[in-house]
Amino acid sequence: MAQAANHHLQDFFLSLSDLSELTQKSMDQLVSELSQFSELPSVSRNNKSGVPPKIVRQYLSSLGYRYPHQVVSFQMLKGGVSKTTSALNFGLRAAQYGARVLFIDLDQQANLSFCLGVEDENLPVWVDIVEKKVSCEQAAIQIEDGVDLIPSSLNNSVLDRVLLNSQRNFAQAVAQPLKSIKSFYDLIVIDTAPSLSVINTAVTCASAVVVLPINPDKFSLLGLVKNMQDLEELKSEFNLDFAKKILFTKFDGRETASREILSHCIEKFESSLLKSYIRTSSEIKNSIREGRHIFSTKTSAKIDYDLVTCELLGFRRDHAIDQ
Repeated sequence: MAQAANHHLQDFFLSLSDLSELTQKSMDQLVSELSQFSELPSVSRNNKSGVPPKIVRQYLSSLGYRYPHQVVSFQMLKGGVSKTTSALNFGLRAAQYGARVLFIDLDQQANLSFCLGVEDENLPVWVDIVEKKVSCEQAAIQIEDGVDLIPSSLNNSVLDRVLLNSQRNFAQAVAQPLKSIKSFYDLIVIDTAPSLSVINTAVTCASAVVVLPINPDKFSLLGLVKNMQDLEELKSEFNLDFAKKILFTKFDGRETASREILSHCIEKFESSLLKSYIRTSSEIKNSIREGRHIFSTKTSAKIDYDLVTCELLGFRRDHAIDQ
């Protein structure tokens, strides 16, 4: 497996304070319990580097936390709804909590790849996998320990045409290649282009969870309604069993539109709406521009995406087993 040329994700370890908030254990208790793991370097309250994801995984597993083995795709017909941002931060936070994560970028704009520091147009992408030029394992790039990426580029713009012209079952164009590597990961996080396309149909057929980000404007709401209808049709046509999760983004409680559209979503889609939502924040754009993730500072964006990640993973604040 290749490695990214520039690891630009900084302070990737989970802070002790974040682990304390999740497990509801005191800092002293955490330091004592974490010290029982022989692989762990010296840990103290002042250790700014935090806890490595592998040790977080061992520790949380010992408390009864379980990591799902799922394909989670982020889809939305309308652009500009924080789809890529949400896929990125969900996957990174899950990795900090010890999940083994594979990102797959299927948007030819390659924003997810750029956010992860990969900008090489010559790297193999999903269309190369479909055409059997490379395997998933050969295309994957290691971003961090426990975080891999199959990148995208403009070469993926011909994906739909390749699938339609091939004699293969296009609905299996994602699920089938993933079979060879699926067991290596807890989460496969797929970012898609904002469209109802052949490749997005294949993504849906491979997904256990489809996350639909929506922001507070009427066009986003119309896109959500259309997406929900399309997903129901795919469920029926291909006999699929996946969960639909609506993620409300760019929420601003001071704006009437935010409150009204959120209320409408609660009324119409309450069973699918995630309890956690993402508040509007300039920190998200700043972190991407500066080449760091949002979890290195205490901001509303960090808090919100942490809650979303825990909700999707099934990690509850009261989940830890008393020991």
